Amino acid sequence: MPSSRRRYLRGCAATLGLATAGCLGSNESTEPTPEKTSTATESETGTATPTQTGQTEPFVAWQQSLDSVITAPPISTGSRLYVGTESGTIKSLATVDGSQQWSYDANDPIRSQPKHVRNTVFVISGKEGLYEDHVVVALDAETGAKQWTFAPGEWWLELLGATEDMVYVGTNADTPSKQGQTLYALAVSDGSVQWSGEVGDQYGAVLDNGTIYVASRGRFYAYDTETGEQRWATDVSDYYSQTMVATDGTLCYAADVVETHGTLLGVAADTGETLWTHEEGSIASTTLHDGTLYVGGTHVAALDPTTGEQRWRTDQSGYVKQAPVQNGTLYTGGDVVRGHDSSTGELDWTWRPETNIKGVVPAAVVSDTLYADSWSDGDPRNRFKFALDTNAETKRWAFDVERELTDLSVDEKRAYAAADDTVYALE
Repeated sequence: MPSSRRRYLRGCAATLGLATAGCLGSNESTEPTPEKTSTATESETGTATPTQTGQTEPFVAWQQSLDSVITAPPISTGSRLYVGTESGTIKSLATVDGSQQWSYDANDPIRSQPKHVRNTVFVISGKEGLYEDHVVVALDAETGAKQWTFAPGEWWLELLGATEDMVYVGTNADTPSKQGQTLYALAVSDGSVQWSGEVGDQYGAVLDNGTIYVASRGRFYAYDTETGEQRWATDVSDYYSQTMVATDGTLCYAADVVETHGTLLGVAADTGETLWTHEEGSIASTTLHDGTLYVGGTHVAALDPTTGEQRWRTDQSGYVKQAPVQNGTLYTGGDVVRGHDSSTGELDWTWRPETNIKGVVPAAVVSDTLYADSWSDGDPRNRFKFALDTNAETKRWAFDVERELTDLSVDEKRAYAAADDTVYALE
């Protein structure tokens, strides 16, 4: 096992997410495909073509080498792209052409995807290994000048979320636990600690309506974002990572309950009391859009997040984490990409990738282009990226550098991914 167990577990979680998408597809319904449905396959629209460094495809707007392995995936704010490297540099690139705007040297490797709040970029730096303390670094988004650092001296740190005024950071240790760690609320302006509270090792957090909900191993915590008052804490066994969402006074997540796997629960946001459960099939992913909770697993369904009432359910399995909804269509992943009518769940179209792709996960829709990540059995697992035409329901391109790629980061114009020391802008 790698020296940093936390980093290892994060990697497993990321792979599991894509792997789950692939596995879900094996439970496809044998029901006839509706007449309205159309299906395209990779072979019908062309096969993926390797794109080696130095060989530029028409859809590659630009590529930029950073001279160090990229450890913090790129994140776009529209005009700027921020990315971190193993050598400890954080770089700002112009999204229009990839030119470097500034560079800051944090000395130690960058461990987290940058977060951007107002005019500040936040990253975490630190060496990999046991007893290596990490540091939060706050930089001016326009110039790269250091604004402040935060180093509590408590092993690894996690950026859990941010508002206009506060950034929330959690500490983590080598052995995950439901207690014994600290949640810090830091002022965006100067990094001063506004409050702190106890949590366990974190699997993620959600900010909603003045509350931060922290999913720790075995226990959930809810804190007032301004005062730090703990609103509630409740034990949760076998939480399904990255399924926690909050809206309209309800916190929703999936977990194993007694002997039921992948049960979806809705709990009161102010007390943590269970309001409803959804036990049809096994739920492994969730996403919210315009007042509707979409869930994916052995089936895809739409629920009222406040009451748990099911609005519709499909016969098909699917993966909906961050699934984009546009123009009335919900795009789901799995062994295929599906387009469902977001109001009724009716299957409109299906696109199937080439045979060596085990799972494909929609990342975002820009205009009429759906960008998607994918997962394969062999190494490199996260190798192919796809762009699909949502009107023609066909593949526009497949991107492959025959190396491990980061998950896509998408803005209003294009998508970005990185491999080794190179950032690619894809249109």
